[in-house]
Parts: sequence; C-alpha cells; structure tokens
Amino acid sequence: MLDQDSKVRVESGKISLTDGYLNAQINENAIERPTVSVIIPTLNEAKNLPLVLPYLPMNWIDEVILIDGRSTDDTIEVAKQLLPSIKIVLETRKGKGIAMRSGYEASFGDILIVMDADGSNDPREIPRFVTALLEGADFVKGSRFAPGGGTTDMPRYRKLGNGFFVLLSNFLFDVKFTDLCYGYHAFWRYCLDAVVLNDYSGFEIDAALYLQAVRSRFRIVDVPSFEGYRFYGMGKLQTIPDGLRVLKTILIQWVKFLFDRDPEMPLGFRGIKYARPQVFSRDQFPLRQTNIMQRLVELMQLLGVMVLYGENARSVMERILRMMLESIGADSGSLILLDENGNVSAGCVVGNGRIQNPDRSAWSDVLNQGVAGWAIKNQKPVLILDTRNDPRWMLREWDKTRRSAVSLPLSIGGMVIGALTLVRGDDDQFTEEEFGLIQRQLS
Repeated sequence: MLDQDSKVRVESGKISLTDGYLNAQINENAIERPTVSVIIPTLNEAKNLPLVLPYLPMNWIDEVILIDGRSTDDTIEVAKQLLPSIKIVLETRKGKGIAMRSGYEASFGDILIVMDADGSNDPREIPRFVTALLEGADFVKGSRFAPGGGTTDMPRYRKLGNGFFVLLSNFLFDVKFTDLCYGYHAFWRYCLDAVVLNDYSGFEIDAALYLQAVRSRFRIVDVPSFEGYRFYGMGKLQTIPDGLRVLKTILIQWVKFLFDRDPEMPLGFRGIKYARPQVFSRDQFPLRQTNIMQRLVELMQLLGVMVLYGENARSVMERILRMMLESIGADSGSLILLDENGNVSAGCVVGNGRIQNPDRSAWSDVLNQGVAGWAIKNQKPVLILDTRNDPRWMLREWDKTRRSAVSLPLSIGGMVIGALTLVRGDDDQFTEEEFGLIQRQLS
C-alpha cells in the first residue's frame, strides 16, 4: 500500500502514480462511499469458511476481520487461503462479546457489520444492511421474524424464549422490535461512542447493544434476514444460561433507561450524509480514492477464490478489468487466468471500451510470445515503454501505434494464477517512476 504520508491529489482524467502522489478521477457530482468492515468471530470453523467467505459481496466491503477464539483446527489457514487480505485477530479470552469488542477495536470502517461464520448468516444480505444505513438509519438489526425473514435453525423452545424477550423489550422500552437475540447487525461507527459493552462477554452482548442503541435514541431499523442451519459443528449457545444472561441484561438496561435524564435528541441527519442509493447498485458500485495496489489486492482475492472453487470467472473478470482500466486511466488491457497445468483457463480483453473474445490459439500466443507470458514466466512486473520496439510485446501486423504497457503477475500462496496487463496510448505513457512505485508496493 502507499505510505501513510502519501497524499491524494485530484485531477481530471485518471489515477496516476507519479512523484509519490495518487491522482484520482472524481466526478464532480459523485460522493465518496463509506468504508465497510465485516467482523466475523470464529471458533473451529475451518469446514464452514469455504461455504461462507466466497459469498461475501466484496464490491461492498473494504475490510474483513476474523476474530479467532483459540481455534484448534485450520480455521486461520483456511481463511487466509480463501481471502488473502483477511485481517486475523487472535483473541485468547473466551466469549462472543469479547470477540465482537475486539473486532470493533481492530476495524477502520465507517460501517461495521457483524456476522457468524457457521452459515447461519447469509453474507449475500450485506447490501441490504448497508443500504438501510445509507437511507438514514443509525443502526440496523437483522430480524428472522420481520416480513421476508425466516429461520431453519431455531427449535420451538428457543422461539418461545426469543418471543418473550421481544415482547418484554417492546413493553419496557416502548419499541417495536421483531427480533432481539439475533447477532447479524450493522451500524455506523459513531454508535460506538454511545454504548458501553465492557461488562458483556457472552451472547447477551447483542441484546445489550440493541437496547443501548434504544437508550441513545438512535434510528434503529429491522431488516429481514434468513437464519440457515449451521453447516458443520455444534453451536456454542447454551439456551438456559445464555437466556438468563439476556433477561438480566434487559432488566439492567431498563433500570438505566428509567433513570436516563432526557438525553438530548440528536439533531441533523447523520448516516444520511452518505446516502446516494442510485450509485450503490450492484453493477455501479462507485470507485473510491484508493491506490492501485489496493485494487490489485482486491482483484487477487476474487480471482483466488474463483480458481480454488473452479467457478465461471468471465463476468467477474470483465467487471474487474473495467474497474482497473478506469482506475489508472488505461486505454485497454487484458486479464488471464491459468489452470493447474499452466494453460489459459479464462481470459478477458477490453479495447476501445468493448469486450473482445480472442480464440484459444490467440491466448496460447500471448503466453508464448506476449508480455503477459513474460510476466508469468519470470514472476515479476514488467514495463514496456514502446510496444513497437520491445521483443516482449507480441506485435501484430496492424499494431503500429506507439503505446506503453504494464503487466503484473497475479499469485495466490506463491502460485502464479494469471496476469493483468494494462496499456496506455502515446499521449499518456507509463513512466519509470510509476513502474517503480508499483514494484515497491508489490515487494
């Protein structure tokens, strides 16, 4: 990543990496989106993570934090293999509440989201939580009993207990919750300034968090969420002991609620300052002012998951390649993935704003004669200042224009899985300084 002292300079055109600065194209009517951190507490979830992490909507997420509570299986290794950029926090103390507090402290996002790693929370619902915050909520609770929600992992006796807690909370706090003991939630970071969670180390922390949000007069929204069954392993919830702690938490918060001396109602629109829902669609998630290396890391995460699971990568590759081209102002480029035998398994080319589909023989030529093949074989980035006079560039008969190109090998766990090549025209060449900066960030 760029040094902390590096500055962002805004100019029209593109992101460039010169003189230690990062220049980003910004639409004058655009707005920088908030950053999103996803916090996932784990304890022996090695079998579940491959069924959860690949479904994270990474175009909505800036940071994934795994809070591991002394796992004895391969939870951490599996997480790093699936998502190389994942941030691991080792927590030696016991309890979900402690893990959540550690996650809050370790995160940097404007929006914080907590979800389970066992498959009971669907990561594909994350845009639903983020959108509710963008539309004006301070705090968003997932609810299994809101219209559109549901559960396949809740015995009848637990439904009765949860229902009792919901009715009790609604009566005591004059709210209209539809669920209370469900841990899937999201909120703006400023909410942490108004809650005190140090006394809660177990599953009761969810109720404490929600009820303190009520006491702080936050705008709280229930969004429908479907709780699935745990994929592997046994749940850590102990119905009677944890239920008693939840009941105690409700009563303690109610007593404090009674003695709250009419705290000042918050004035103004807080979360709404980021609201621009039309640009947060799945296909038009806005680019942020980030450096090229961060975008390359995000790209390798997605490609690594696809390689590991053999998924069809073409549509995702096209979107990622377009993103990279726009980010650094390149005119054209290509993205290729290799199979386990070193042959091209998937490829994408964008030129003049259009997707091109070369045949298999053309990809073979690229590997054998082109700059992408050179970068893969030598496992290091390459800069070509003039594509007409460099033997590493496969010059076509019609290709007479002077251009510059950068090709970057993509690797996961030390294994090269492909290459990204970006090309600029004669009027805006890549420079040695830019290439040097790229090399330093990759080292």
